[in-house]
Amino acid sequence: MKIKLLTHVIRLSDGHVMPDWIDCKDEAHAKEVRQAVDNFEYDTDNHAVRIRRSPKSRHSIDVELWDAIPPATPTRFW
Repeated sequence: MKIKLLTHVIRLSDGHVMPDWIDCKDEAHAKEVRQAVDNFEYDTDNHAVRIRRSPKSRHSIDVELWDAIPPATPTRFW
C-alpha cells in the first residue's frame, strides 16, 4: 500500500501556496510524518509545509510571512 500525505508548501517571501505531497511507506509512517508536519519539522527558512485542508475556509492562520517593507515584521497568512 502506498500512502501520500497531501500538503501545501507556502513560500514565506510572498505567501504563494503550492500543492505537494509526502510519500509514506505505511500507515504508521504516515502518522509519524503527519506529526512531524504538525510540529513544523518540514519547514525551512524559505518555505512552510502544512497539511492540505479543504474547503479553503478550514485553512488555519499559522504561517508568518516575511514583510518586504523595513522594519521586517512577520505578517500572518493562510
